[in-house]
Amino acid sequence: MRWVEKFLEQLDDALELKSLGTISWRFHKDENWLRVAPSLVELVGGADDGEPVYPFYSLNVSHLIEVFNERPEMNWDTMSNEFSLEGKIDGDDAWIILSREPFDDEEPRDVFDPKGGIRKKNPPRE
Repeated sequence: MRWVEKFLEQLDDALELKSLGTISWRFHKDENWLRVAPSLVELVGGADDGEPVYPFYSLNVSHLIEVFNERPEMNWDTMSNEFSLEGKIDGDDAWIILSREPFDDEEPRDVFDPKGGIRKKNPPRE
């Protein structure tokens, strides 16, 4: 859907990663909602070799909501550590959930190597 692309572009401008990493998203077409969460990154080397970590981020909410036609309904749920937005983007209903932590079933797709930064994780050898 077009509103998802528009929202993700706005999110890119409104979000500041506070540590190395990336953001993942999943669109649920049947229910017309978007989930956004930090991606897991696997550490390489050192005492924590192989451990998954994720980036912290800062979100400029006032800039983010400019993508909506009108001020959206906003809710911060401290129990689930999620911030949700519900409103219209380009006339389409939009429901977005931003999580503080990665998706439960997320596996690291990237690795953080202190000598080379972030790179794609090599597939497991068979």
